Amino acid sequence: MPELSVIGASYRTAPVEVRERLALAPGQVSELLAAMHAEKIFDEALVLSTCNRTELYVVPRAQADPLACFLDHVGRIRGAPPETPPGAFYRHDDTEAVRHVLRVAASLDSQIVGEHEILGQVKEAYRLAVEARTAGFLLNRLLHRAFRAGKRVRTETDLGRGSASVASAAVELATHVFSDLAGKTVLVVGAGRTAETAARALLGCGATNLIVANRTLDRARQLADAIARGPAEPVCGEDVSCPGADEGPPATCPALVAEAADQMRTEGGLPADAPQAAFHEVTAEAVGLDDLPAAVARADLVITSTSAAEPVLTHAALAPTLRRRRGALLLIDIAVPRDVDERLGELDNVYLYNIDDLDRLVARNLERRRQEIPKAEAIVEDEVAEFARWLASRGVAPTIRLLQKRLEGIQQAQITRYGRKFAEADREQLEVFTRALCSQILHKPLALLKGLSADGSTSERLATADLIRRLFDLDSLDEEAGRDGHTPRQP
Repeated sequence: MPELSVIGASYRTAPVEVRERLALAPGQVSELLAAMHAEKIFDEALVLSTCNRTELYVVPRAQADPLACFLDHVGRIRGAPPETPPGAFYRHDDTEAVRHVLRVAASLDSQIVGEHEILGQVKEAYRLAVEARTAGFLLNRLLHRAFRAGKRVRTETDLGRGSASVASAAVELATHVFSDLAGKTVLVVGAGRTAETAARALLGCGATNLIVANRTLDRARQLADAIARGPAEPVCGEDVSCPGADEGPPATCPALVAEAADQMRTEGGLPADAPQAAFHEVTAEAVGLDDLPAAVARADLVITSTSAAEPVLTHAALAPTLRRRRGALLLIDIAVPRDVDERLGELDNVYLYNIDDLDRLVARNLERRRQEIPKAEAIVEDEVAEFARWLASRGVAPTIRLLQKRLEGIQQAQITRYGRKFAEADREQLEVFTRALCSQILHKPLALLKGLSADGSTSERLATADLIRRLFDLDSLDEEAGRDGHTPRQP
């Protein structure tokens, strides 16, 4: 029986309609884990559910089928068993399960490799398991190893640097162009998801004022209110974030971004490399398309994403206003067909970029990420090997061997220390006495370990071996043997 298993369905194996039937909200995850805990189906369990994957990590018990149990409980929660086609689920055991969770946390298994959200989602899944008391000794150690691997990949490689979607490319462009978004006004033309996602991320990077323009004023008001009510958050699965907001400096600016930033700072008088602003309270308002000229005049940054067949920002309507403008204006047109008349980009202090420009930026970033994958995979393999060594060291046999070695060392040290105080005829009795004493000390721990090896659960066995190793400082014996070249170094 494996010590650790994972079953799941992801974007790699299941279409979106299947993933929708398996997706669980946080409350449903808690309900599922509570049921598994009450029914004692597994020693330990954790559920990771995002828009692109639903996975169950378990320390199994004999006779328990993780997939059957999972589908049964999802069916109870949903009121009907989910329909899943053959091949929708995968399963990994032991080392492959360890490798899988570390690759997930490092975003190597993500649909957009290097995306930022998955590590936070893994941490949230762990929090729910801890609250449900289904994360025991093994999952606790495994998940903290996964967090370590994810952090190492983010800090030691450029896998997550640079945007990998059109919306995030718009954010990257704006944050490099303006350097400091504090106090900047963002005008969103259209009420679609892409424009909303980019606007939220820009506000999260320090922009404080939002204007939403839409053909339907009520829809513009709804969107403005929704964005203003909460902090800027990327939509699940979208690779949108403020560059450098998590840790470390922003990615090295690709050619498009560098040229735009240099040009606007030179011609538009923008400040050089000011520190990035923290999140501020957002003010938001809504306007109709008839009020676009006035709204554009107030904006520092315009993002357009409508479904209009003809340009919404026309040269005839906006050129007079923009010619009178003193400050620089950045126009980012995400729409297809285009929303912005290309002649507006020819005006002084107006800098226009369309979806083709952003696609080139995305392509450069994706290529850079692909080049970083081998480095990230090497980090994961290093962490997998460390975890495997640690797990093997918590086995019953190596723990017994080192415990016996520890007591033998104590016995010999005492004979060496006190033997000279005894007559030669008594030294043999001293050795018999100390050997018998050590055997008595060893008896209970050895019996406990052997009993757990035969009948105990994986979690209890590992936890007990770990406790004994720490009580008798057995890891130091492994380290000494490693320095002598006999056994691998322990993590």
